[in-house]
Amino acid sequence: MLAQRSAGLRRAFTASARPIVSRSIVRPVCQAAAVEKASTGSPSLLSAGAPDTYAIVEVGGRQMFLEPGKWYTCNRLQVLMGVRRRPGRALRRAPGGGALRPPRSLLVETGSKIRFGRVLALKQEGKFTVGAPYLEGAAVEAEVLEELKGPKVIVYKMRPKKHYRRKNGHRQPLSRFMVTKVGA
Repeated sequence: MLAQRSAGLRRAFTASARPIVSRSIVRPVCQAAAVEKASTGSPSLLSAGAPDTYAIVEVGGRQMFLEPGKWYTCNRLQVLMGVRRRPGRALRRAPGGGALRPPRSLLVETGSKIRFGRVLALKQEGKFTVGAPYLEGAAVEAEVLEELKGPKVIVYKMRPKKHYRRKNGHRQPLSRFMVTKVGA
C-alpha cells in the first residue's frame, strides 16, 4: 500500500513539473556577446568612446565631467566671489538659528549665464590638456535652467533610555544648468 502511494505521488509530481528550458539561448552568456548584440543596433555604453569635447570642472567642491549640450544638477549655485558686499548685506542666519546663508541677491537666478573657471582638464579637437591644478584661460559657460530641491532625507536623532527623540526632514537645494560652451 505504501509503495502504491509513493508511486502515485511520483507520477503526479512528474506530470506537473515544467519542462526544462535552457536560458543561454535567450540571454547572452558573456559581456562580449552583449557588445556584439549591441553593435548591430544602436551603440551601447560599452562600445562607445569618450566624447570629442569635454571638460572636468570643479563645481561646489566636486569634480564634474561636463559636455556641451547636456544639463547637470549640482548643489545650489551662489555668486560669492567678486561681489562687493554692502554694509547690511552680510551673511545672515536662517530662520530658527540655523546655518549662515547668503542674502537672496547673491543666489544665481534662473535664466542667468554663468561661467566656471576652475577647469581641471579639457579635451578639445582631439587635444587633451591637464592643469596644475587649474588650466589658465579655460572656462565652461552654462545657463541656469531651474532651482529645485532634492529628495527628502529624514534625520532622526535618538538617545536611548533618555526620552529624547527628534525627527527632521531635509531637502537639499539644487541648481540645474545646461552647458553651452566648453573651451579656452
